[in-house]
Amino acid sequence: MSRKNGKALYLAALLLFASGVAYLAVSGFSGGTVYFIDVAEALNLPANKPQAVRLFGKVRGEGLNRLQDRVGVRFQLEDQNLADQTLWVTYQGAIPDAFAPGAEVIVEGLYHGGQANLDAHKLMTQCPSKYKKKEN
Repeated sequence: MSRKNGKALYLAALLLFASGVAYLAVSGFSGGTVYFIDVAEALNLPANKPQAVRLFGKVRGEGLNRLQDRVGVRFQLEDQNLADQTLWVTYQGAIPDAFAPGAEVIVEGLYHGGQANLDAHKLMTQCPSKYKKKEN
């Protein structure tokens, strides 16, 4: 009888372990989903709920301001192809050295559609053209 109890115990432990791994896999994939979209697509997102997004665009010179009370910046991000499509980005944190008007950036954060505002928690600049190989 003890052999049956031992097998049942191992089977229960295996099932518990497998269900734990499955739960972690499902929650990891669903909770970390961030959509990579451009500014024009972000402006068409529903306004009723904030959404996690990753955007690519150019920093506009007008309205570019450092935050007064903390480290960070507030700027307009314009669509790569449609310069009239812009939204505001507020970023708190260290600003990359290559960040400047006209720089291509990737921002990630929570987009508020009704206000056309992105509260960014990541700000990355594209490699400057000086690092690209010159073509003859």
